[in-house]
Amino acid sequence: MLRSIAIVIAIFIAATGVTRAQAPALTTIHFIGAPGDDLIGFWYAQKMGLFTKAGLNIVYEPAASGAAVTPAIVGGAADIGRTSMISLIAAHVRNIPFVLIAPAAVHEKAKSVNSGVLVAANAPFKSVLDLQGKTVSSTELGSIGAVGLRALIDEQGGDSSTVRFVELPTGAIAAALAQGRIDAGISNEPVMTRDLAGGKVRVLADMLDGYPGVTLEAAYFAMHDWAVANQDAIRRFALALRQGSDYANKHVNELLPLMVANTGLEPEVAAKMKHARIGLTFDASQVQPIIDIVAKYKIIPRAFDAHEMFLTAPK
Repeated sequence: MLRSIAIVIAIFIAATGVTRAQAPALTTIHFIGAPGDDLIGFWYAQKMGLFTKAGLNIVYEPAASGAAVTPAIVGGAADIGRTSMISLIAAHVRNIPFVLIAPAAVHEKAKSVNSGVLVAANAPFKSVLDLQGKTVSSTELGSIGAVGLRALIDEQGGDSSTVRFVELPTGAIAAALAQGRIDAGISNEPVMTRDLAGGKVRVLADMLDGYPGVTLEAAYFAMHDWAVANQDAIRRFALALRQGSDYANKHVNELLPLMVANTGLEPEVAAKMKHARIGLTFDASQVQPIIDIVAKYKIIPRAFDAHEMFLTAPK
């Protein structure tokens, strides 16, 4: 009997050893990104095990802000990050070797409405041309929204150089408008929904309409050398992310609890806000207009070919 038990144990150990030997090890990728609307596809892919099925172990580190993401990638604290295209463009022109590996939020002219120029509800402004000579706030003077507004004003025959831009957090726009300290403020979600609910502000225009066609607002990126050495892992990461983002684009309401859990948003705000569309594919044509426009307004010293920011030919 003891001999039989020993044989059974030996067979079990042998079988277990074979199973473990055959199970492929997961490739670990450290990802950092500030919680935001366009990460819902990532969170869904993570929750549903899409990365694991792709042979990846994704370790997610929420960043306190977008500004904390690029230093983490440069310093090697994370492998892949997600941040705004303006930050990535500014880094590239300063010879920091970032490469784009997957799309995040995209803006489609005259269709996306998850950002806007807010003015007081009783303000006399009818178009962005009325902002000439006025004071407009933005989180940064060279933000994608501020530059987009300048382009939109000039596109309509105005002179955007007359606009006085000041830096102000989006959460302070409503109060600044009420106090007359600014004439307009560049806002985005979820702050925009909160402010509009108060009834004291309205949306004058979507400043990102200053960019033509489909514009890549944010992207997943990595250091060039790491990306070259891990191209297969990047391919699997991008594929799983695309599957998650595709589902998220089609099932926004279903995934609101997931968004609330990861962002801390009030459920009612998450339900009412205008959600970003997440890109499933991207190419240089979605980036080049941003490069050209920010160079035109001297946010970066020179324009360059957007293809330089891609590891391989965009697909």
